[in-house]
Amino acid sequence: MSFALGQRWISQTESELGLGTVVEIADRTVTLLFPATGEQRTYTLASAPLIRVTFGIGDKIASHQGWQLLVEEISELDGQLTYIGQRLDTGLNTSLKETFVDHHFVLDQPDQRLLSGQYDDPKWFDLRLACLEQQYQHQTSPLLGMTGARVDLIPHQIHIAAEVANRHAPRVLLADEVGLGKTIEAALIIHQQILTGRAARVLIVVPNSLVHQWLVEMLRRVNLAFAIFDTQRCQALSEESDNPFESEQLVLCSLDFLTQNPKYQAQAKAAPWDLLVVDEAHHLEWSEQAPSAAYQCIEALASVTRGVLLLTATPDQLGHASHFARLRLLDSDRFYDYQAFLQEEQGYSQLAEAIAPLLEGNSLTPEQISDITEFAPELADRLKNLNQATEQEKQHLLGELIDRHGTGRLLFRNSRSGIKGFPVRHLHSYPLDLPEQYQTLFQSEDLDVEYYLTPERHASLQEQWTQSDPRVDWFIGLLQQFKNEKVLVICASAGTAMQLAEALRIRAGIHAGIFHEALSIVERDKMAAFFAQSEQGAQTLICSEIGSEGRNFQFAHHLVLFDLPLLPDLLEQRIGRLDRIGQQQDIQIHLPYFAHSAQQKLLEWYHQGLNAFEHTCPVGSTVYEEVRHELLNALRPDSEPGLFDKLLKQTRQRYLKLREDLEAGRDKLLELNSSGRGKVEPLLDAIHSIDDSARLERFMGRLLDTIGVLQEDKNESSYILRPGDTMVNQLPGLDEEGLTITYERETALAIEDIQFFSADHPMVRHAMDLILTDTLGKSSLALMQDKSVANGCYFIECLFVLSANASRDLQLHRYLPPTPIRLCLDAKGKEVMQPFNELQPLNNKIAGQLLKALESQIQTGLKQAGKAAAKAARELRHSCLSKMQAELGDELDRLLNLKKLNPSIRDEEIQHLAHQIHQLGELINGARLQLEAIRLVVNSH
Repeated sequence: MSFALGQRWISQTESELGLGTVVEIADRTVTLLFPATGEQRTYTLASAPLIRVTFGIGDKIASHQGWQLLVEEISELDGQLTYIGQRLDTGLNTSLKETFVDHHFVLDQPDQRLLSGQYDDPKWFDLRLACLEQQYQHQTSPLLGMTGARVDLIPHQIHIAAEVANRHAPRVLLADEVGLGKTIEAALIIHQQILTGRAARVLIVVPNSLVHQWLVEMLRRVNLAFAIFDTQRCQALSEESDNPFESEQLVLCSLDFLTQNPKYQAQAKAAPWDLLVVDEAHHLEWSEQAPSAAYQCIEALASVTRGVLLLTATPDQLGHASHFARLRLLDSDRFYDYQAFLQEEQGYSQLAEAIAPLLEGNSLTPEQISDITEFAPELADRLKNLNQATEQEKQHLLGELIDRHGTGRLLFRNSRSGIKGFPVRHLHSYPLDLPEQYQTLFQSEDLDVEYYLTPERHASLQEQWTQSDPRVDWFIGLLQQFKNEKVLVICASAGTAMQLAEALRIRAGIHAGIFHEALSIVERDKMAAFFAQSEQGAQTLICSEIGSEGRNFQFAHHLVLFDLPLLPDLLEQRIGRLDRIGQQQDIQIHLPYFAHSAQQKLLEWYHQGLNAFEHTCPVGSTVYEEVRHELLNALRPDSEPGLFDKLLKQTRQRYLKLREDLEAGRDKLLELNSSGRGKVEPLLDAIHSIDDSARLERFMGRLLDTIGVLQEDKNESSYILRPGDTMVNQLPGLDEEGLTITYERETALAIEDIQFFSADHPMVRHAMDLILTDTLGKSSLALMQDKSVANGCYFIECLFVLSANASRDLQLHRYLPPTPIRLCLDAKGKEVMQPFNELQPLNNKIAGQLLKALESQIQTGLKQAGKAAAKAARELRHSCLSKMQAELGDELDRLLNLKKLNPSIRDEEIQHLAHQIHQLGELINGARLQLEAIRLVVNSH
């Protein structure tokens, strides 16, 4: 492609943006402004999904001012075209630079194409109509962005995602306990916010150790390709841009990177973001006197970003001031004073306690009803007879109380005690003798604690440790014992993983998969897929610590902890690879250790002190921080006698106290709101219904076949797609190696290297755009053979589209996406509901004769069709306007009334909704009708 400033191009993948203008060209990128929507896009020069828009002599062009030009001559200067001809409104000769062509331009007029003899096979008309209908149904669906994620349909996750993603610029704290899927909830929210147009630019900030996990999760779960930003990338991009953070729409970086580089932190803040996502938010230390650098960094970003998602598994009972600080990041006006917050929280705690019997289906005492009435006096009349109310009335009342709950809109937290579906965990520990080489090492020098726990990592032993370490023979024996079952192994380092795998190969002929940070993401995916295969796959996958980050291996239930991490959170992450909702079997945890060593002490500290193997331990990190110094000393071989026993007792007491506080502090009203019980079921049923339908599979099979993609059945639930020799255009995402896809959620969850095709999948949209942004099917001729219709009879089939261009955040597509209107007229101009089956193309000679003979009738028929379409368009505008005003008006009224009772309703939400209603009203009333395609059908038998 050759680009020049001022040229006009259209996006193949985002045709709704209208006509774009080249505004900047760099060494490797080109930037286009789309004036119709006010949006800007930057593309890579080598692979920009763009089509150059040019006109020829005889074409009619609309200027951005509204007048039209009949092109008589074309000139070019510096790559930019100028059209010269006659203005149709004044008759005067003038010129029009391509830069000033109408931004709402539609590619090629169907009537002109048909009458000039440019027509296609009749199948393309049908396909264009099918694509428009599929696009319309997808964009107006309330499930947009919810069906296409590669996730299990777990109720509380789907509920939170739907509740948050449907808001304008959501600012919430996702605080589910470990293993309940906060990352998935965030991915679903991000995905829906992007697909619905509520967000376009997203910044994710995570701990350094989680950067690759988030990269993989966003790509695998929701097909969003984030760009990792670090010092090296920013330095490279700084040569092309003043602010590297403006070069990508979706950015992922570590918190350390921002806090350690004030320059890049300032640039990140200066870049415009729609959504900020921060994982492990409990690490943002705060006090009124001295907030940490990390907290100040996120505070600065949150203050200039409309939407903010904070993720943390640490409950507020383990640090109420820190909990206040996180809420303060979401709404600094609302949470401005810690003491005032504490007083307010007391009232909500009393409400949660009073409402508890109702949550369990029991009656309330007069005292409890009085407490609830004090909190919500406007509900007093209904509360008097609450115990006699129907179950539906009680649920409705609970919904209103949740809406009024102080942090109910800001905070979502589920606990394992309130969510069912987790497996049981069993610990199997295996004491082994400490080999002589390790004893010698421990006696020869004073070591860091990590070497007492993982002596094989010491430089003096790295080459030969597998020859004498009894864990190797033990592991081989375990694999032989469970030879027909999958076994996941996690150890501390990549070196240990690779050496253990090599020892298995040499000594037992076992070929293990290896998964570690030195592999590329593609290589890791291949290893994970190799492990996942039920046949011909690896029995065991040996992972470094990175294997405990984000991956889902729940098809296995045997976990080998080759060593133990010091941090409780890491231990829980390791076990969490198998211990997940949906796991069908109990988790068997196998742990070899050297008797009378630091390994045994750490095992006992976890098992007896924290009960961390057989149950989740949400308080583990808190206990660890409190006893860290004593624990590190107790693990050393020269620790004073009795120190470990004292530590173990202290740990157990502290663990039990914190667990007691945690359970006592559970806000069951908040958990009810977070779980979605009684609200999410219709949504789940709708998603299941779409999953069970074969409609999309049939549509895509036809679409891919028509555009020339080869489809090969791989098995009952998946296909292999490859580019064919007759492809009409390149399909983004499909290369010569091919692509394996499935339309079944269960298959996609079981096999990670397979693509889950849904209406949300980008390749589905790209495939439709190949048709909708091309001229194929805009005009066609067809022959029908129907003996019930007079020979020589003809029909003019017209496809109109009613549409308008708007900024994506207004969400016009919810009510009026490009909407197809199909009309069919007979030779007398009468509308008919004529079904056309098995249409055949006409040969060129006969087609030319027909077009010449019927030209005036075609033009007359088009005028009649246009009038009928205009009438249908008026009715459509009215129904769309009524639907929009009803839906958004009800929501605006609800928020206005709720704001009187709950200050966490932000003015910004209300103002945006009012603005949206006003703007959408104007856009829907001003929607334009355009002829999209025409097909002339002639009967001959």
